[in-house]
Amino acid sequence: MMEFIQDWVKQVNQRTDLLPAWRERTLNVMLLVGSLKVSMFIDQSGVHLKTDHQDNAHHDIRLQSSSRIMKTLFAGEQKLTSLPQTTVKVQGAYRNILFIESLLLLAK
Repeated sequence: MMEFIQDWVKQVNQRTDLLPAWRERTLNVMLLVGSLKVSMFIDQSGVHLKTDHQDNAHHDIRLQSSSRIMKTLFAGEQKLTSLPQTTVKVQGAYRNILFIESLLLLAK
């Protein structure tokens, strides 16, 4: 799963059309996939994976689900907001959830 997320980050960062519209803010994201914990942040220069020592306690968005569901989200095959809370646990401000959802869908 980690390799899948790393490939997605590379793909997003290679696309110059995705992030310019969202340059005005930084977004901290926590992904929990089974026992895997992945922190990333999104800023004007792209999507960046955080190491454990860079990770802080503040996350604008927290997503928790199975590997299968996360793969469908990161492949842009499923809308984050259309999934029930029993399938994926989402925490964060609604505008941030919509931002990450649009990025996931547009990055496919």
